[in-house]
Amino acid sequence: MSKKELSDKRLVVTAAKNALKSLRAAKADLDSAFIWGVVDVVGGMYLISAIKHMKIESAKKHIQEAMIYLQQFRRETDETDYANKNYMRMGIPGMVLDIGIDGIVPDIYAQGRISSLRTRVKEAIRRLETIMKSVGIDT
Repeated sequence: MSKKELSDKRLVVTAAKNALKSLRAAKADLDSAFIWGVVDVVGGMYLISAIKHMKIESAKKHIQEAMIYLQQFRRETDETDYANKNYMRMGIPGMVLDIGIDGIVPDIYAQGRISSLRTRVKEAIRRLETIMKSVGIDT
């Protein structure tokens, strides 16, 4: 194997491991946000909603990091900029309703959004682990 091929392989392995690490961190943040969301639905107040939204924002940052790493794997014909997608956007009205009014309906809406993103992140982790194992990269 040439030095260039070896260097390219190291870059791919490092990018894959970093992407997996970021996705796992996002999952941990979403799991935490989901738990805080349950507390919020049951009777949390403004502080609980704020903590939940902090966890959501942290998860979104980790997802964006992972997408930047994963872009290194995309096909040359794929011009999609995956790193700048809005993976979970509640919008200003959603956040204002959830934190400002703090009612059960906005809390349940937020829980649905968190749950949906958790599912997609878990699937991304599963797929990346499968790809990494198939090419001999330890997860």
